[in-house]
Amino acid sequence: MRYPLIDFGTLPIYNFMAGCGLILGLLLLIRNLRDYHISDADKDRVLLLLALAFIAGIGLSNVGNWFIMPGMMNLPLLTRIQSAGLSFYFGLIGFLTISSLLLRAFKFNVDECLNYIIPSLLLFHVFGRIGCSLGGCCFGKVVNWSFFNTFAITRFPAREMEAFGLFIMFLLTQYWIRKHRLVFYLYAYPITRFFLEFGRGDNRGWIATGILSPAQIISITILAATSIFLLLKAINRRDQIRSCV
Repeated sequence: MRYPLIDFGTLPIYNFMAGCGLILGLLLLIRNLRDYHISDADKDRVLLLLALAFIAGIGLSNVGNWFIMPGMMNLPLLTRIQSAGLSFYFGLIGFLTISSLLLRAFKFNVDECLNYIIPSLLLFHVFGRIGCSLGGCCFGKVVNWSFFNTFAITRFPAREMEAFGLFIMFLLTQYWIRKHRLVFYLYAYPITRFFLEFGRGDNRGWIATGILSPAQIISITILAATSIFLLLKAINRRDQIRSCV
């Protein structure tokens, strides 16, 4: 069941909004890469590598759902692809992982490249969530809260609140946070997503437990992995300083 804000008929509004976000995100990335002090030819290579990683991420965002949504593995392949939909988290993990591997393989500075990517990624996600709202997917639970009822809101506005939060993160990473954008994102988004998931009303599958949603499990995993990585990095830096002394 879907709960769109507006009936757009046969217009694939989600695809349209995601396409707009992709184009604007790409233009923003091209603009931000001007600050990356490499040749124009190398910038083109970076964009190509990111495009390949993005395509792979889209594929993984569908494949990941095969393993968490009940009955998917029993469907014929084409039906499974059509039915599984897209999961942002699986796409994100695939995109960041493959981007890192490709950039490292071609001798680019992975940390610096990913630092320029984050605002574009957030902008793309903002438009994707607006597309969810307009198209009717990713809807919230039915609520009977007086504040919401004042504005004739009958469902928890999970997708709208997420779009707003993503837009704030975009503004912060584009205009205020210049370094460590990826670290900020890997903390800010999973925390936001974890709490908003309590208001989601659509079934997103199952991982390990029926208490937390798959997105909540992945959010916790990302937070833990990021914290462990930063801790190990700090320990390694401390050991290097001691060895120099």
